[in-house]
Amino acid sequence: MNIVIVGMGRVGLTMVNNLSSDNHDIVVVDVDRSCVDVAVNRFDVKGVVGRGSEREVLLRAEVDKADFFIASTSRDELNIICCALAKKLGAKHTIARVRDPEYFQEMGNIRSELGLDLVFNPEFRTAQEIAQILRFPSAKSVEAFTNKQVKMVEFDITDNNPMIGKSIMDIVREYQCKVLFAVVKRNDGVFIPKGDFVINLGDIVHIFADETELAKFCKKLNIFKPASKSVFIVGGGKIAYYLAQTLCESGVKVKILEQNADRCKELSELLPKATILCGDGTDLDILKEEKLEKADACITLTGTDEENVIISLYAAQQKMAKVITKVDRHSILNLIGQLGLGTVLCPRDVIANHIIRFVKSHQGSLSNDGVNTYYKIHNSVEVLEFTITDNFEGLSIPLKKLKLKEGILIAGIIRCGEFILPTGDTSFDAGDNVLVVAAEKSLTDVSQILR
Repeated sequence: MNIVIVGMGRVGLTMVNNLSSDNHDIVVVDVDRSCVDVAVNRFDVKGVVGRGSEREVLLRAEVDKADFFIASTSRDELNIICCALAKKLGAKHTIARVRDPEYFQEMGNIRSELGLDLVFNPEFRTAQEIAQILRFPSAKSVEAFTNKQVKMVEFDITDNNPMIGKSIMDIVREYQCKVLFAVVKRNDGVFIPKGDFVINLGDIVHIFADETELAKFCKKLNIFKPASKSVFIVGGGKIAYYLAQTLCESGVKVKILEQNADRCKELSELLPKATILCGDGTDLDILKEEKLEKADACITLTGTDEENVIISLYAAQQKMAKVITKVDRHSILNLIGQLGLGTVLCPRDVIANHIIRFVKSHQGSLSNDGVNTYYKIHNSVEVLEFTITDNFEGLSIPLKKLKLKEGILIAGIIRCGEFILPTGDTSFDAGDNVLVVAAEKSLTDVSQILR
């Protein structure tokens, strides 16, 4: 696929990193030559220096041959203009980064007029992911598949977890829950486990199940936490606004602590159902006075990674049910992982998954069996959702007889709204939604799971 990306900031570079690993032909565009050079030298892509809103620059980037054009500069208006021009010059699909809440809320009405195929907002997507985790705080992360019917949850295996030292087949037999262990991360290794795989302290496991079975499983493990009903947010930026808006609509009590007085006034007008507090999130007296420890969850969303980590560490010491930390710098992600903070989110990673999902879904569009949903667990493991069509070669063949490629695991089947945990005797029907865990990269349609 030919892809042109305008804007080589942190989000743009993250998309180049993820998309280049799938062997796409990528051209990057930025007014700053040093930013272009970084992308070209690090990811072996082509580069053009110039403004993405100029016809000549886009023609040098061969936008007329682009399957996907992505505008990811820091300016919403510029991204919209770039996409409109790219569409007129022949780009097949255009994607714009739009962050301002006023623009973003109106995009549904004007997308078709501007020739936009997708509008992405890192802050909004991050807020939606946080809201999803708060609905099931027992997990470190939550990803929804098939209209949110099926969840893939991530758990850290910590001290006293009753699964330690047991094989997966013994765990399933003992707890009698319909869950599937899809992936286990151990140190620097990633495994698609078989039944005899033994869970160790320190493992990170990804499990598939519907929400009811997940709740039962967590209760039997004694790690279940009910959905958060009160949330304390530190930092009043765009993510906080989108998150508070979603939570307040669901009846969750929300407090936002923001240092800037003008922003507090603005949030008070935008979020009448939330409690807006003006103060420094690193001030211990304020946190105590506002009874941070009484909330079900603490979300740290300031613009400084170090502040977020410090506040989250304090919240974790208060034994809060859920602590979620936003981090913008990849360089400290691994370090934070050693602190036991639980859920740590990086907005640019969230949006990179979203963009790759869109790209992959259109790669398989000619055969109508492309990717519905996509999630990247690790550099070498992906989870994808496909719909089985009438022309799929593996119809009605039991999985134990189906010739699947190495590194492929069928994690679940959704048929007529019901989640089916697959066994060797399970087979595919036309219309099934199938969840696939793949150690092999670049799957774009379901036929590629077969040898």
